[in-house]
Amino acid sequence: MDKMDKDPVTSNEAIKRADYAREKGEIVLRTHEYDGIQEYDQKLPNWWLFTLWGAIAAFLIYYTLYYTLDLLPSSKAQMDQKVADIEAVRKQALEETLAKLDNSVLVNEWSTNSETVAAGKGVYTQMCSACHGADLAANGGTTGRPLNDGEWFYGGKPMDVFKIINEGTPEGSSGLNGLKMVAWGKSGLTPKQVAEVTAYLIDANPDDFAEFKQ
Repeated sequence: MDKMDKDPVTSNEAIKRADYAREKGEIVLRTHEYDGIQEYDQKLPNWWLFTLWGAIAAFLIYYTLYYTLDLLPSSKAQMDQKVADIEAVRKQALEETLAKLDNSVLVNEWSTNSETVAAGKGVYTQMCSACHGADLAANGGTTGRPLNDGEWFYGGKPMDVFKIINEGTPEGSSGLNGLKMVAWGKSGLTPKQVAEVTAYLIDANPDDFAEFKQ
């Protein structure tokens, strides 16, 4: 049996024996062989080659601008800027909300609006009830301070309640058995949502804020 019979690959006249393919569509069986393994080689399409060389060129340009000339901001600088932008937006939103709020407004407008109170209850149930309890009793006072016992540890005015929700346990305070209030204004709640939760608590404790009622 001759070589052509032993090697059906080489019996195909469209396949050539060479080191590299030089023409588009040319099918080459490379001359080297290792442990009985042979390798095909075909000319890569131009779009693939353009993509390869373009990626290499883009890398070289980026490397030069970023690492050599230091003309591009680092990932840390970009992240710091994004955080600063978020803080600026949050600060502006807080200032705009505070400009419309005071003790009287929270008691006589926000807490008397059923939709506002319902929205505040929804936020409370989702974000606050784990510690303060769905019934405001804080699971008997074991997981947080009760919010229905008439005692407001960090101030009993409506704006005091807003502040503690927004800013969390004051710096320097030990909290309750080491547990501290989360600063929800920096942890996902907008100033409007903080005001809504405050309105819900006022509505749930009308006697505690009766002095502000008009």
